[in-house]
Amino acid sequence: MRALGVLVTSLALSLPGVARAAESYAPTETKGGWFDLFGTAFVGDGLRFNNPYRLATVLGSQAQSLSRTAAYTDLGAAILIGNPAFLAHGLVLRVSVALEGIQQGVFAPSYMALHRFGPWAAYGRVGVPIVLSPDRTFGMEAGAGGIWFVRAGLGLAAELVGDVFYGAGTREVATPAYPVLSAQAGLWLSWEVLP
Repeated sequence: MRALGVLVTSLALSLPGVARAAESYAPTETKGGWFDLFGTAFVGDGLRFNNPYRLATVLGSQAQSLSRTAAYTDLGAAILIGNPAFLAHGLVLRVSVALEGIQQGVFAPSYMALHRFGPWAAYGRVGVPIVLSPDRTFGMEAGAGGIWFVRAGLGLAAELVGDVFYGAGTREVATPAYPVLSAQAGLWLSWEVLP
């Protein structure tokens, strides 16, 4: 009986140490304090709806209908914080530049939310794209994408992006809106800091 009492006492004293040890070996996804600095490099193309200007290729019956946008490159940098196994979020800054036709540049600050599961991740973002050249204007943007991490800090990513840009007024419309739907693919370079 005395041996049983000694055993129970020693177990009770060791349980906090076991709990601390188990906690220290728990997956980092369950801990707070994670943040990720990353950069992206995409190449994309898209479809422009209802825009008779700066068309790369008219796909519909007239210039005011469907057309292909200029191919473009999109470079970005961001920081995310939170728990990626549940939801990490943060600020993304992107710059897009046309690779053909009239030179256009767009700066797009965005809010992003990301969920990671194993070597895969899914994310969504919303932002305000600002056209820097040749004519200044702005719009609204929403994107959704996925990432496959080939290695810890290197991923292959693809994203579908929807934009609505506001243009100069015409006789018919005071403030015309030009919807654009784009698809882009590229690299995701990540530097994670774990707690």
